[in-house]
Amino acid sequence: MKDAEVHRIEECRLRLSSNAWGFAESNEKEIAQHWRERKRDNPSFFNGRILVMECFHISHDVLEARFMETDFANFLYWKDSGYPESGAIDGFGTVVIRARGGEVLLARQKAGNVNAGLVYLPGGFIDPRDVTTNGIIDIDASVLRELEEETGLPASEFTRRPGYLITIVPPQISIAVELVSELEANELRRVLNDKIAAQADPELEDFIVFAVPPTPGDEDVAVFSRCALSALFSETSLVR
Repeated sequence: MKDAEVHRIEECRLRLSSNAWGFAESNEKEIAQHWRERKRDNPSFFNGRILVMECFHISHDVLEARFMETDFANFLYWKDSGYPESGAIDGFGTVVIRARGGEVLLARQKAGNVNAGLVYLPGGFIDPRDVTTNGIIDIDASVLRELEEETGLPASEFTRRPGYLITIVPPQISIAVELVSELEANELRRVLNDKIAAQADPELEDFIVFAVPPTPGDEDVAVFSRCALSALFSETSLVR
């Protein structure tokens, strides 16, 4: 965590690159074998198209980044291999869900998913649906779609805080939108848990309220989420 950075910025300028991911091409056979094994163990896995970050730069409250399109199987092999140097960054969108009193609610992923048991800021992959005209990536559309798919609550149930929270914990970069509810923390948790319980095949199994940052002892909390919450609960540590 010593290399972690958390930035509060005003704007994201994200674009789709025309470059192919060389790592995927050079490991094609290994990826195919790995996918067969992982699919056997997790039949629900779907090899859809996703975007991985190619490069990024933060300056003057703006994140600029390019993304490459690839298969989920390629990403999964890279991740399961320990994120070896590959010319890519694991960049993804997330949501900071805050209750009326400022508490943050993190989600726990259900068994059978890539991050089963992990507690984290809800969110997911950026994918081709998020690419608009001229190759521009709409990160807000991506994040808010994931919010509704995973929690059952639309963004209209919250007030959006301007800007973005960027958490960098190499090789991961979380691009977060911060949403504030009018509900107090325990009531918001109840609503969220009722929503996911009503889903036919939920990705999440629980929401957990944090009124203070997670500690290093909270090993089930994703490192990037620990860093993000530590910064949020002590805004002075944010890079501006």
